[in-house]
Amino acid sequence: MAEFTKGLENLQDAITACQQASSAVATGSAAEALHAQSALATILTSLNEVSDKFFIKTMMSVPPTKACRTEATTVATLVAAQQWASLPAAVDKLDKAAKALVTKAKMDGTTIT
Repeated sequence: MAEFTKGLENLQDAITACQQASSAVATGSAAEALHAQSALATILTSLNEVSDKFFIKTMMSVPPTKACRTEATTVATLVAAQQWASLPAAVDKLDKAAKALVTKAKMDGTTIT
């Protein structure tokens, strides 16, 4: 039986991967690295803001947090390998995943009964 991960664990993994990528990209001098550094700072802020939301504690949060974790891991891997040319597309995917998570975490229009 497959082990299910919780949304908060996925989110923490995504934050950790973003922090690692952010600190590693700070040493890069390529233009892509500089752009990624500012984008990662914004994404980290967004992810940290939703970490205490009720949504993150529900099973509904697993798919969007897993997407964030996957994309953050990809970005961290690219930064570690210094594959700067592939970085902008990966950061864009991570940004989209983070924005989707933030939107869902707000739970607009959701009524809990």
